[in-house]
Amino acid sequence: MTTTFPEPRSGSETVAGIPWLARMIDKSRLEAEGTITALDLEYPCPMDQRLLSQLGVDAKTFQAITTHANSDAEIIEALQTAGASLSA
Repeated sequence: MTTTFPEPRSGSETVAGIPWLARMIDKSRLEAEGTITALDLEYPCPMDQRLLSQLGVDAKTFQAITTHANSDAEIIEALQTAGASLSA
């Protein structure tokens, strides 16, 4: 039996007006679950690293936020608390 995992959202989908953030959230969660390689994806990939740099957060902090938050809104709130720059 083959297990399938949900694909991350499209890179063009936005969260808080920021392209790629929705996809990076999903990829971060897949990485934390240990299922990202089954989808032949990487976290953080170069695009993720670029966005993380713009946000001013490192990959481990971002992953901790995404795995503890229950929604995109909670992630945005936690990023703001962490001092992330969320200008689109």
